[in-house]
Parts: sequence; structure tokens; C-alpha cells
Amino acid sequence: MFTKLTTKIALRKAGIPSNALSFPDTTGGDSKDGSGGGSSPFAGAKDAWQNLQVPKALKSWTTPPPAAVEVAPAPVLGTRAPRDRSGKLELPPLDGRPSIVIFLRHTGCPFAEKTFIEARRLSNKFPRLSFILVSHASKAATDRWVSQVGGAWSMTVVVDPEREVYAAWGLGVSTTYHLLNPWTQMAMRRLGTEGGIWAREVDGSANRWLVGGAWGVDEVGTIRYGSASKTADDIPDLVEACKALGAY
Repeated sequence: MFTKLTTKIALRKAGIPSNALSFPDTTGGDSKDGSGGGSSPFAGAKDAWQNLQVPKALKSWTTPPPAAVEVAPAPVLGTRAPRDRSGKLELPPLDGRPSIVIFLRHTGCPFAEKTFIEARRLSNKFPRLSFILVSHASKAATDRWVSQVGGAWSMTVVVDPEREVYAAWGLGVSTTYHLLNPWTQMAMRRLGTEGGIWAREVDGSANRWLVGGAWGVDEVGTIRYGSASKTADDIPDLVEACKALGAY
């Protein structure tokens, strides 16, 4: 009570009305004359804030939860292809073909789209190779994005929202430099202006901080090409991957 009184006295000495620090009426109540015709300009503001929704695209910028399993070291040339706990990705595949496995950074990423389009072109050119693309977005978001970029054709798409396959292949959360360094931003701009590939809306189930990568695996399951991406714009050379698997 004493505090309120001294505050009012201080405001009065300064020539400031005692209600200057009061919050506006957001109830939209009656006017002073009791007619009920007046309403506050702030009426409904409280409800508006309560109903405010964060756009899905902003969710993709948040730090992703940990993968379902611990992230393993990335495989190197000459070693066996990793096996994930879920068994979603079995290499070599049942048909015995050499495989190129591509881990998308996220659906909506322009670099992932460029990689996807090149993989589709090569899968049509070299049917003796199996092209497998792994996405950590939900199945609905992945299917929608694949449709937007023209379809998978003969390629196989594996959906891994728990990121167990990503973790088995050494792909975890990137650094700020990996995604936001100036060279990556310039490369993204060039890809749009020169290649006509721009970033698409990112579903909330995808995350921009994930590391992508690509590997070539021969018919007995041995790594012959590949690595994790060093930066977000580090697009794998899929022609070299095909050469490493004897396609040329």
C-alpha cells in the first residue's frame, strides 16, 4: 500500500497522470455514459495473442531433438556400409545392385532439390544402379516435396523421422557455420538466379540443422565413394559416385 501511495505522489509531482501506467481495457466494455455503445480499441487483443500460431517454417529453425540412437562416426572408403537399428536401409539391396545413398539435408532445401534432380537423371541413365534417398521429414511432408520436385521415378525414398539411419551413417546436427556461412548464402543465391532452384516452404517436421551426405556402395556392401557434406551447399558429385561403382 505504501509503495502504491508513494508512486502516485511521485507521478503527481512529475505532472504525470496516476493512470498513465495502467494497462488498457481489453474487455470492450460499456462506454462512460452507460449506453454500452463504446468499446475499447484493444478489445479482443488478449484472445488474438492466445490464438497466435507459429508458422511451420519457423519450427524448422529450432534445435532438433536428439536422434533415437547415438550418432556413429561417418563411414569411410573401403569399410562396410553401416546397418541401422530399425532395418530401414539394407545394403546391398535384395536385387544385388550397387547403390548410391543420398541423405537429404531437409525437404525444401534448394541444395537437396538440385541433388535430387541430378540423382533422378542418373538413375534413368544407369538402371543397373540403385538410387536411394533418405529424408528425416514426415512421410506426408516428404511425399509432398517429392511431388513438387517432379517425382522419384525409379528411385527409392526412405523416410526416417527418428533419424536412426542418419545417426548410423554419422549424420547429426550441424554448426552455425555449416548452414549460415557467407559462401553458402551466396551459393544459395546463385542456385536460384542461375539455376532457377529456390528454397521451398519447409514443413515443421523437417529441420534445417541436419547434415546431409551421399555414399556409393558396391554390390557386396562396401563403401566406394562418399562422405558427409562439409557445408550446406556441399553438393555430392554423383557422376563420380557412378564412376566409382563402374557405371561409366
